[in-house]
Amino acid sequence: MSELEQYQEELAEVEEWLKIAKRPNNIEYLNKRIKFLRDSIKILKPQKVEQEEQIEQQMPPIDELKFEKITKYAFEQEENKIKIIINMDGIGELPQENIQVEFGKNCFDVRVIGYHNANHRLQINKTFSGFLHKMSSYKVTKNNIHITLIIPDQTQWTQIKTTENIIDQKKEQKEKKKLEKDGNLNENIQGIFSMLKTCYESNDPEMKETVREFVRQTANKQMWKN
Repeated sequence: MSELEQYQEELAEVEEWLKIAKRPNNIEYLNKRIKFLRDSIKILKPQKVEQEEQIEQQMPPIDELKFEKITKYAFEQEENKIKIIINMDGIGELPQENIQVEFGKNCFDVRVIGYHNANHRLQINKTFSGFLHKMSSYKVTKNNIHITLIIPDQTQWTQIKTTENIIDQKKEQKEKKKLEKDGNLNENIQGIFSMLKTCYESNDPEMKETVREFVRQTANKQMWKN
């Protein structure tokens, strides 16, 4: 219990004693004690607010942070409760304000800031089905973050994300691989053109004629293809 809380509890007790006190000396003493306690509380309160403001200033805006995706978690269903467990050894030692969980109608966002010198996030944009976000909750234990989603019925969940969410991820991965493949192809083509340019700029007439013939044949093939 902090010093501020101790003074607040004592003040409440002394005020109750004053209500039943009858002797003038006791009343005078209690009034002096009440004044002392109230003055002490006024001094301590701004200090507490200042400390909270300092903590808020130390925490940068979420949009400015870089997060590593949390991909491993366990979940189980108990009737109308979906329980999600994120295992992070020693997470309970992290300050409370560094663990942020927000619930939407069919989405939730878990953010862990400053865990092992990195930030971690589990962001589910669309869950398997809707849940009662105002009744959902979370708690942090020594080594885990426990998230409890309350669903309106006992529909069996087979996964946390909706199928659409998973399809979007697969599509994103497919497009990424295609871009990587195209990138490698472009690099190869650029290499060929660079080599042809070097050959054509040489002083060898036969080499120049070979390059001209290669370009003509390539152009004809492209024309017939179109």
